[in-house]
Amino acid sequence: MLQTMFSKPFSRFFIFGSFLSIFFTQTLSAKITLVTSLPDIKYIAEQVAGDRADVSGMIRGMDDPHFVMTRPDFLVKLSEADVLCVIGLDLEIGWIPYLQQQSRNIKIQKGQPGYCDTSFGVKILGEPTVMMDRSMGDMHIYGNPHYWNDPINAIQMAQNVKNALTRVDPLNGEYYEGNFNTFKKRLIQLTKEEMKKMEPYFGLKVAVFHDQFVYLASRFKFNANLTIEERPGVPPSVRYMDQVISYMIAEKIKIILIGPYHNPKYAEYVSSKVAGSVVVTMPVSVGSSPEALTYEDTLRLMLQKIRDASDKTK
Repeated sequence: MLQTMFSKPFSRFFIFGSFLSIFFTQTLSAKITLVTSLPDIKYIAEQVAGDRADVSGMIRGMDDPHFVMTRPDFLVKLSEADVLCVIGLDLEIGWIPYLQQQSRNIKIQKGQPGYCDTSFGVKILGEPTVMMDRSMGDMHIYGNPHYWNDPINAIQMAQNVKNALTRVDPLNGEYYEGNFNTFKKRLIQLTKEEMKKMEPYFGLKVAVFHDQFVYLASRFKFNANLTIEERPGVPPSVRYMDQVISYMIAEKIKIILIGPYHNPKYAEYVSSKVAGSVVVTMPVSVGSSPEALTYEDTLRLMLQKIRDASDKTK
């Protein structure tokens, strides 16, 4: 009789306890879903998230982040995301806001815990000092958005990703913090090593097609202020390119840097008029060339290309 009285409540308690155990086990083991706009953020996020998140990106390293044709799978990814990480500064303004809205995912909207603007805390260069309008080309009113090419900025990006992951997954906060600190140490060491290699090239002047190397130049002490683009996103006129040619000849500038997604014909035209000059296609993002498999590889490769071009044109 006594056994009968207690068997049913005990069974209910055992079943309820088993349910709670399964629920919490599943909750603790469930991975965060993180989506990034650029492959560079994807790589950084993978270093911080480790095995606690499924990280995916939307575009490839050879794609132009200013002009992206959206695809249905982008929308699927965002509709299921816990975290969305972007470069910000209006770099992705032509495609990310539309996808956010269409995803109907409240977690990744601007101002929500799952929205991560990796530019937060970065010292932005090239902020405009005059009023701008669309006649001036594809101008960025918040400053130059190509900040990820500075490894010190990449550390800040990683911290922003870590903060976003911790907001949505606080139970794994210490894990993300540990991964972040490990990645930070790697990038500090990388910066020291590459800075030493660049010392003989401090002050080197290069021309660029698009103003996307200013952060790389600022960190590693070379000059990349001469652009072949007359206005961002607008093909340069022959008259303007002739002015660039005259300046390159006068200043003995022999290197032109371009991104993998830019039409090389303008840089090649300028180079053809400047004796001994070379056009160097730079791997500006992870995955933009077969050798650029990691952020560290990409940075080393860009700086090596600059050094090789300088040695070649002396």
